[in-house]
Amino acid sequence: MSKSIALKVIAENKEEAERQKNGPVADFAIGFRKVVINLKLQPVHETLTLAALRAGGLTDIPPNMTYDAATPGLWEFFRGVTWNDDPGCALFTDSREYNNELSSGTTWFSQFEAAKHNESLRSKTGYLLGRSHFGDLQFLHSMSSYVGEPAVETRDKVLLWCELMYRIVTGEFPGHCPISLVDVSRGGFTLMQFFNWETDPTPEKNLKFLLTRDTEFQKMEIERRALGSLFHIIQDSYAKGHTKRVEDYSSGHLTLGAIRTFHCYTGQDEEEHSHHDSFKVENVLISDLDSFNPYHGARSAIEACIRVMELWRNGVHWYDYDGKPGAVHVLEDIFKLAPDVTSGDNSI
Repeated sequence: MSKSIALKVIAENKEEAERQKNGPVADFAIGFRKVVINLKLQPVHETLTLAALRAGGLTDIPPNMTYDAATPGLWEFFRGVTWNDDPGCALFTDSREYNNELSSGTTWFSQFEAAKHNESLRSKTGYLLGRSHFGDLQFLHSMSSYVGEPAVETRDKVLLWCELMYRIVTGEFPGHCPISLVDVSRGGFTLMQFFNWETDPTPEKNLKFLLTRDTEFQKMEIERRALGSLFHIIQDSYAKGHTKRVEDYSSGHLTLGAIRTFHCYTGQDEEEHSHHDSFKVENVLISDLDSFNPYHGARSAIEACIRVMELWRNGVHWYDYDGKPGAVHVLEDIFKLAPDVTSGDNSI
């Protein structure tokens, strides 16, 4: 579930690359020296998000809707749920009128490949994309940042991001708020530890820049983008390549419980990771949650997102307020650690 728009990179010779350009193998294929980038839409995150939004009470979603029929308003959620995989917003063309136009993908791919092979490009001074997939921001995918990272530290960083996104959703942190003024902390971690004067973005940039790169889209809704990013980190936490959770079949289908291990992407088998991140979305119906049962973690991911959706719709604050329990308790439960939890590893 880590890549809503999966990039299947096929290394081929020049003759094969030329052949690919002569016939579409997906939405489009791009010759990139001796590599063909084949962007195939695998809208797993979008489909899970549609199911959660509909079940959570968003009434303008038909029971048989698929992501490609989504309105610009729904695409604001999708742009948020894509952000964790594309924090530089490189997979989309920025436009005042549209928020769903895919770019060529070459910038995303070149940065991804460069960061994979160059440690400095996945460090704090490197690409944001490199940090989120291979470096210190792997918690954006509910993964440990390095093999051996204590699970409690990974969880603290995950919950730090959940708090920030949720408080953007509720309007407590507006889009014009500079990163330097965001007062969130968890377990000794603060946002400024991850975005300082050596990083991209730097602390004087605001939250709109962080989540949209200052998009020109006229109908941008930062609250929806933040909820999408929050959904992504929740959904990833139920993917087999990201975590190991307690398994329970007593309800007649797999239900995933407390986290036993956060995995680390660095050193994992990339093909196996991608395999567990995907399922055939044509086999599910967003209004029928049972249709998601065959796919590991999908039903549990939707149900966790529904819980957060209901908090948002009911105006629940992050912390306890006016005698009412805050959203923090629900997120802490979603990311509950099992008694036998172990440190991060790169197994699957």
